[in-house]
Amino acid sequence: MNDLRLRFCDGEQPDLHLGSGLHALGRLPTGLGPVDAEQPWLLQLCNDRRGIWLTVADELRGVHVNGRPVQHVAMLRAGDSVHVDGGELLLMAAIDPSKASPAGSDARDTAAPGHRLVLRGIGGSHHGRSISLEQPRRIGRGGDVDIRIEGQAIAEQHALIEMVDGQTVLRDAQADVMVNGYRTRQATLQVGDQLAFDVQHRFVVEGTPLQASAGNSKMYAQPGFHDDADEFPHPPRRHWLGRMPWLLLAALLLGIALSGLLMFGAR
Repeated sequence: MNDLRLRFCDGEQPDLHLGSGLHALGRLPTGLGPVDAEQPWLLQLCNDRRGIWLTVADELRGVHVNGRPVQHVAMLRAGDSVHVDGGELLLMAAIDPSKASPAGSDARDTAAPGHRLVLRGIGGSHHGRSISLEQPRRIGRGGDVDIRIEGQAIAEQHALIEMVDGQTVLRDAQADVMVNGYRTRQATLQVGDQLAFDVQHRFVVEGTPLQASAGNSKMYAQPGFHDDADEFPHPPRRHWLGRMPWLLLAALLLGIALSGLLMFGAR
């Protein structure tokens, strides 16, 4: 299960630990907060093996997740910001990534062998784009950065993501970066971590399979394969003899033979 907690950013409610099962939120005298199953609810959060699912009540309008409107159901991840009823709810990982020691990172998901880490945009100007983290990536609004993002709170050289001792780390941040809901200027990144720069610019760390690793390089050593991690191998071209419809050709030859036998046999 996902070990997450929900922070009520207005400060009127303590953090809600989202254990496995269903959690309902409704209107309380102090604002939005957890309610019992028999009380009217506005939002429900279900924590199961698939992840965290947000359900919005039919009568509720104006719910946004990371600035995008949600009408009925949405899947959430650590670091997501939910705006409802004029307030903000922040989904946070149970462990602050900036304080997690490398030795304790075994409990978090790492990239499996034969995979690489990529940064995929899920909000802002880089939405839908995947950027490999196999080389250092400078982030900021300057003209010589690798990932350029705009914003008043973004410095020209805002942060750096690079490999250090076999781990992918966020470092040299000039201002706070939200990692899984925590404000930090340095952190060790793992698969599933969400990074937010100036609210709207959001990225998630993902592990994607390599197209050819050392263990299976012979499998792809065939004509038509290009050693490019972003391109799938093309199937080898078959020789023209292999493409010949032999069954049709055999039927044609048999027809010619029978026609000749009938013609010459009648004489």
